[in-house]
Parts: sequence; C-alpha cells; structure tokens
Amino acid sequence: MIAYTIICPGVVLQSRYRVIRQIGSGGFGQVFEVDDNGTLKVLKVLSLERFSSPTIKNKAIALFRREAELLSRLNHPGIPCVEQEGYFTWSNDGNEPLHCLVMEKIPGSNLQEWLQAQGNQPITTEEACQWLTQLLTILDELHQHQYFHRDIKPSNCMIRPNGQLVLIDFGAVREVTTSYLQKQRGNETGTVLISPGYTPSEQAEGHAVPQSDFFALGRSFVYLLTGKSPLEFPKDPQTGELIWHDQAPLVSPQLADLIDRLMAPFPGQRPQNCQEILQYLAEIQRNSLLSKLVQTLPGISRLFVRRKRAKDSLRHKRSLQLILAGLFLLGGGSVWKLSPNIAKELNDQGYAHYQRGELNTAWLYYQFALIAKPNKPETEYNLGVLYEDQNKTDQAHAVYEIAVQGGLAKADNNLARLYIKDKQFAAAVTLLQKALPLAKDDKTKYAMLKNLAWAQLGLGHYQEAETNLHKAINIQGDRAAAYCLEALLLKSKGNKQASLAPGKNCLEYAKKDNDPDLQELMRSITLVLPSLRIEKNQG
Repeated sequence: MIAYTIICPGVVLQSRYRVIRQIGSGGFGQVFEVDDNGTLKVLKVLSLERFSSPTIKNKAIALFRREAELLSRLNHPGIPCVEQEGYFTWSNDGNEPLHCLVMEKIPGSNLQEWLQAQGNQPITTEEACQWLTQLLTILDELHQHQYFHRDIKPSNCMIRPNGQLVLIDFGAVREVTTSYLQKQRGNETGTVLISPGYTPSEQAEGHAVPQSDFFALGRSFVYLLTGKSPLEFPKDPQTGELIWHDQAPLVSPQLADLIDRLMAPFPGQRPQNCQEILQYLAEIQRNSLLSKLVQTLPGISRLFVRRKRAKDSLRHKRSLQLILAGLFLLGGGSVWKLSPNIAKELNDQGYAHYQRGELNTAWLYYQFALIAKPNKPETEYNLGVLYEDQNKTDQAHAVYEIAVQGGLAKADNNLARLYIKDKQFAAAVTLLQKALPLAKDDKTKYAMLKNLAWAQLGLGHYQEAETNLHKAINIQGDRAAAYCLEALLLKSKGNKQASLAPGKNCLEYAKKDNDPDLQELMRSITLVLPSLRIEKNQG
C-alpha cells in the first residue's frame, strides 16, 4: 500500500489543513488542494516509495526541504508564499511519515495551458517583452539570494488573472555556495535534472550554473513566440544554435537576437546576470515606443487644433512642434540625451491634461517624457495612476515597480495598495516597511502607515495594525480611511461597541476625503456595522 493514499478528501492535517481534492501528480509526489481556515492552498506531498536507494531517498528529502526553506524566506508576488510552519511531516496509523509542504494557491493557468487555450497562437513582441521583464525580475530576486531555479519552462510559469506571472516548482532549486563552485571547477557532477527541450547541455551533464536559467528562459520564449516546442526545431550543425526565426516572422530582430543570446550553447556566451538582460529589454521597448510615436506624429498637431480653443491650440501646437523638431534633429541614436528639463516639462504637461480628464493626451505626453528621460520615477508613477484610472492593473503594477526602483516612496505606497487588493498582504508589508523611512511629507507618511495597517490587518497582526493606525491618525486626523480600518480592526477583535466611534468618524470624514480605496472600506464598514449604515441613511 502506498502511504500517501491515506491522504484523501476530508482528512485534516496539523489540525488545520482540510484536504479538498487531488489536483496533480508526478515528479516527486502528489498535489492536493486544501482549505486553511477559509483560504485555499496547495499541499505537496513527497512520495518516497519510488526510490529504492536510501541515498536517493535522502537526496529527494533534502531537495524537498530546500524548496520549503527557500519559499519561506522569499517574499515576492512572483514567487508562491510559504509560511514558516508550511513544511511538516505527517503520519497516520503507523505509516512512514509523509513530508508535506503547504503553499499559496496561485489562481490562473500555466503558460503552456494558456497558450493551448489560445489555439497555440504565438504571443506578440510586446507581450514577450512584458513577460520576460516580469520573469527576469523574479529570477533576479532568486539569484540575489544565491539560488538558481534549474527547471524553468512554460508549465512552471503561472499567470494570475491580473496578468502577474509567478514562477513555481522550486524543487530543483540549487544554492550557489563556495563549495558548489569549487566542485564545478573541479568537474564534479551534481544532481542532474532534465526537462527535454529546455535544459542546457551543461545542466544535463550535472554542471548547472545560474546562466542555465537563462537558457531555459530563452527556450520557453521560443515556444511562446512560435507555438511550437523547441524540440521541433533543427540546430545549426556548426554553432549548435536553434533555427527558429523563420517560424516567428513578426518578432522584432532585437528580441530574436536577445533570445538567441539567452540560448547560446555555452554559459559564458550568455548574459551574466538579470540586470544586463533587463537593460537590453528596456532598450527594445524604448525603440518600439519611439517607432510607434513617430508613426502617430503627423496627426498629433491636428488633434490639438480640433480639441483646443484657438489660443490654447496655438500654444500647445508651438510647444509640440518644438518638441518634435528636437526629436527629429537629434535623431534616434541621440534622442535619449534630451535635457531633463524637457522631460520635466513633458511630465508636467501630461499631468495637467490628466487633471482635466484628457487621459489619452496625458498618456502621450508621459511617453514623450520617458523618451527624454527613461525610467524617470515621477513620470512612471504618474503613468501608473493613469493606468489605475483605466483599470489597467497589470500595466500600473509594472510602471510602479520602475518608480520604486527610482526611490519614489509614494510609488511604494501605490504598489503596496495593488498587493493589498490582490490579498498579497505579506508582500505589501515588506514593501511598506522598507519604504516608510523614505517618506518625506505627511500625506505620503499617512498613506503608507494606513496601508501598512491594512495589510497587517489582512494578516491578522492586530497589535501592529492598531499601532500604525494610531500613528496615521496622529499625522492626519481628518482622513476617513484610517478610521474605517480602525473600526474593522476593533470589530475583528470582537469589540463591536468600541468600533462604533471610529466607524462614525469614517462616515463623517468621508464627505471630504478623496482616498481611492474609501468606497471599498465604507462598504466593508456598513456590512459589519449595519447600524452605522442606518444612521448614515437617516442623516
């Protein structure tokens, strides 16, 4: 009898995880969906029956524990979350203990399933650049912790409903240690893990290195850009390179060249780190944007003439003509050397149009500003706010991340808000705690403390949440959202009577507050404290 068959629907593990159903099998064991006090999670169970050798069995356990340890240490929206107590052993009726790992359940499908659902229609260059950027950001987090994945492929990349990619299956992950590197130089063979079509030759021979992840990433995008497995393409007999370009005629030459570099036969021929690849990707995206903007230029002046009054039209037309003249005189190669003053002027013009509700025109000015000064944090932040207004959450997420890298505290706050909306409370807490010392003005400090408390409330960390709410209220005592959260906090702690006072403050100050999350918080308030809703309706 196989031990893990005792795990079946209805079984409760650790007096906490109720098994709902089996959702997968293969590799080292089986995968189940479990209910953790109302939250759906994934349970991975290691099967040791397939391993006859004690040495191999111990190696399998070590790899499983390594996955649990790594995931519990990392805190990134592109990596499944595992709590410290997520790894445990469980036995029943004297059977051999089972090694179990409970982790966040990622909603959505993997990229192989996603492409198959699209009829294997290849993704575009623009989509590929966006997805590559996301996956490289995840890999950068992993590599910075001195780990590499060793099993990147489309089926190990999930896509959430909001477009955020998540890298899964960290069972093959390897730590880059001094002893490991010495073994590599000494030509000692390590653990061999192979996914046909995606594993580089050095890994197949037991000598994987961090650049092995780049090879697998490149092969994954060959599949996504062609709809065909890498195994279906021939190789150049002299160089060993994959011959695939003719099956992806719409892919930009720059992106195709980058993917070829990722898949170079030898690790030394590939990019050496994630940042190098991300910089090249940013250049590809800037050139693509510039090309699109140049195509739209002939009609832009007419757009302003139609939409503006005569006086304003003349002013905007002259301003735009000056900008465009500068772009053409400088040429594509020098366009990135435009004065930061021009970038600021373009950003300010974009914001002025945004305030008037002219979102398309604002977007255009922001794009010109980013050509003048790429990755300018203030412009990326403004663009994120605009995308949020258009309900383009995934685009907002991407530009907020760029602004965060530029050290703009309010961008950390807005990115944390998106995490909170996706119930990624731990990621929000980490981001806000790191960025809070950077906040310079009271408005930003209040917003960050309020959102930090919101995320802590979501995690059930009531004392920390209460402390931060009081700090926020001390900074700005006439804002509604902090009072709403305080009322929800007290109600969650079972103190309904005490929650009424902050609840009333929430409704009172809401009349003059423009907090973007206020409506959502007020709906929560009136659901858990219906008496406040009645008083509001009577008032």
